[in-house]
Amino acid sequence: MLVVGVAPGRGGEEPGRPGEDRAGLLLDTLLAEAGPAGAELVAASLAPCLPPDGRDPGPREVAACVERLAAAVAAARPVVVVALGAFATKLLRGDPAPIRERRGREEARALGGHAFWLLPTFDPAAALYAPASVELLRGDLAGLPALAARGRPALDPPLAPAEPDAPAVTPGQLELF
Repeated sequence: MLVVGVAPGRGGEEPGRPGEDRAGLLLDTLLAEAGPAGAELVAASLAPCLPPDGRDPGPREVAACVERLAAAVAAARPVVVVALGAFATKLLRGDPAPIRERRGREEARALGGHAFWLLPTFDPAAALYAPASVELLRGDLAGLPALAARGRPALDPPLAPAEPDAPAVTPGQLELF
């Protein structure tokens, strides 16, 4: 499983390690409740650090985010990717649909020639400000073991093998942000 957020929380700048802030601790708690073992879980951030004022990354930063995301997917080869929040969901889906319309609905996706189940859900940092969202986040994550047990999704048409120098996304996808 690969869990993708916008940027690491305090203490989460080390690859594969979630932040140690309140949001990171909430995520750790909810993932532990869901049951996936720590060895099966990799955390990744789209940006190496949180942009100033907590804003979403801009167009140049998005291009770097796509490269980081493709590298994380290639390295982890996950069966399930959890997108935390609107920005990560939009980037992984390639469309601007609001997170409230997508959260909790798994779908087959691919990036860089690797197929996976995408599970969009709320960002734990945002959920801390809306207690009802914490319960929705908990419910979304509770289904992770069953989703992972389904195995890698088959896509129609099947994926061609990844080309090492092929771009992860088309230029049109970057225009969504």
